[in-house]
Amino acid sequence: PGNLQRTPRTWVKPNVSKVVADVPIGDRNAHSRQNPGSETTEQFAPYRRDDDFSGPQLNPVWQWNHVPDDAKWSLSARAGYLRLSTLPAKDFWTARNTLTQRAVGPEGIPTAELELAGLQPGDVAGLALLNLPHAWIGVARTADGLTLTQFDQRSGASATAALPAGTTRVWLRAACDFIKEEAAFSYSADGEKFTPFGRQFTMVFQLKTFQGIRYSLFAYNADGRAGGYADFDSFTVAEPQANGGNNRIPLGKVITLTSVADDTRLVAWNGLLRPMAPGAAQVATPAARFRVVDRGLGRVALQTLDGSGTVAVSGIGGMGDVRLLKSPGDTAASFQWQDLLGHEVMFLSLVTHRHIHAEPNSGELTSADSPGARPGKKDGAVFRWEVVPE
Repeated sequence: PGNLQRTPRTWVKPNVSKVVADVPIGDRNAHSRQNPGSETTEQFAPYRRDDDFSGPQLNPVWQWNHVPDDAKWSLSARAGYLRLSTLPAKDFWTARNTLTQRAVGPEGIPTAELELAGLQPGDVAGLALLNLPHAWIGVARTADGLTLTQFDQRSGASATAALPAGTTRVWLRAACDFIKEEAAFSYSADGEKFTPFGRQFTMVFQLKTFQGIRYSLFAYNADGRAGGYADFDSFTVAEPQANGGNNRIPLGKVITLTSVADDTRLVAWNGLLRPMAPGAAQVATPAARFRVVDRGLGRVALQTLDGSGTVAVSGIGGMGDVRLLKSPGDTAASFQWQDLLGHEVMFLSLVTHRHIHAEPNSGELTSADSPGARPGKKDGAVFRWEVVPE
């Protein structure tokens, strides 16, 4: 009850007729404590992506890239560490015993803490974004010492820098933006101050290997022999937008709405809502500015600043059925704010259960009959929003 006939990003929590305890989703140590017959169910995050390798087993979120050689990895050889003993491989792609977990968008920042004392000449170990193409940042031991390396398989390019003598530990990081499909690498000598290193990597989403990249811890020997070992002290994943980051709906703010399809601006016009070209005179007036009013449950109303009224849907939501009314009903003037990230939004009408739509390159009146965006977002249902002064 209370939900829509389509699937928005915000959903009404069902009444399960039980007391449900609140546990922050960011509490990675939370576990289910539901007891048979109990009337209390505690929420918990289903996976702990972080791992300090202090337990007797790997967290169940991990997967090996191939069937592992169990004699060449250990959680007990050094308490509190994941030890990967290096096996011969010509490159990262063919290395065995690479430990992986799926990346989750829209943003993820994995950091691996690596102890270097066990590396022997030819050994390479570090943090990778496993896919085809892939990229990684790591440390290689040569006869001359330790070398920080970042490799991009798509271009074949490498960046290298000698680590200072006596370096025993590094922190390796990849900041992944899955909306832009870009990742940037960095490293630290103290776990606090991170320095960008190497080139920006384009993450390709394809179905030849995995559906997207996998965060990976790896170690191998490039000299064709069994070498030493890499000790990973910890692995953490920051997910800044896991809970939305911050309130992505600009409640109480004044915004403009621009079509992603053709850059037209939504304007109140003769009691109707109409897209107008960027150079139109009305675009620079209060008729093109809307206050976002909170209707709860992720739903909003849009009030024009020119005093012509509130955006509302009438009839069947066809062309010309999106109007500006002085006193519309709550349902007619309520829209689910469907956040597409990157300041892009669709408005789902509670009357039609379809989205506001402005036919691209037509100048025609808006409707509320779109089933939603198609790939590319160029069909007229997606709008860029920007907060502007009143």
